[in-house]
Amino acid sequence: MPRRCKLLTCVALLTAAGVSATLAEDQRGGSGDSVDLARQDQNPVTRLYILRFEDNTQFGFGPENDVLNFFRIQPIVPLDLNENWSLLIRPIIPVVHQPWPDSTDGLSDIVLTMFVTPARAGKFIWGIGPTLLLPTATDAMIGTGKWSVGPAVAGVYLDGPWVIGAIVQNVWSFAGEHDRQDVNAMTLRPLVNYNLPGGWYLSSSPSIAANWQADSSNRWLVPIGGGVGRVFSIGGQRMSALLESYYHVVSPETGPDWQLRLQLSFLY
Repeated sequence: MPRRCKLLTCVALLTAAGVSATLAEDQRGGSGDSVDLARQDQNPVTRLYILRFEDNTQFGFGPENDVLNFFRIQPIVPLDLNENWSLLIRPIIPVVHQPWPDSTDGLSDIVLTMFVTPARAGKFIWGIGPTLLLPTATDAMIGTGKWSVGPAVAGVYLDGPWVIGAIVQNVWSFAGEHDRQDVNAMTLRPLVNYNLPGGWYLSSSPSIAANWQADSSNRWLVPIGGGVGRVFSIGGQRMSALLESYYHVVSPETGPDWQLRLQLSFLY
């Protein structure tokens, strides 16, 4: 496979429409208790307003083992459709530093996901809706050049200290630059969280990606790992911080070996 194609395959995997595990509440509003807030921090189908920043540093990228970086801005906006249903709007705005083959910095493709979810739910909460991948990249090497769309499904189970769930989605290209490779990409983000007293929690939420257009040796990105987080307040502002590390047990030929993920969320 030519070097450019390998690079685009890796970038497609790393920027595939994925959804970060996000903070949420128990669909009827949370108490101010730190343990409740920690549980709310992990539900992917939230009804809270959130502004989240995520920095994802990928180590061992390319033939020189360079550092690839994704900085994602992730506002989360819930809207009440009626007394029974809510709409959750989740754009992901990625800013990328790519060191190889030519150093490139800029905006990558924006991902917009919308979930319709029941306004009231018990221990199990779900959401379903579309994902749209917008070709907003400022450089061809950090974007797909294609308009893509597909379904997204989320489900989460909350029981005591446990928050367990997953988000899965797949997008297919339907328009865009004719000389660019078609998009057929999946992301799967399982999440397992165990909450501790004082707002602390243990978390594992790897972003597993598959580029179905690539050959078998470049198709998958599979991280394993986890980290620790805490919810807290500064000057009355509720916040959540999370630090995770993941080793890539499967990665494209030019893909990174491991990643360090740092998230900071503002809860409104």
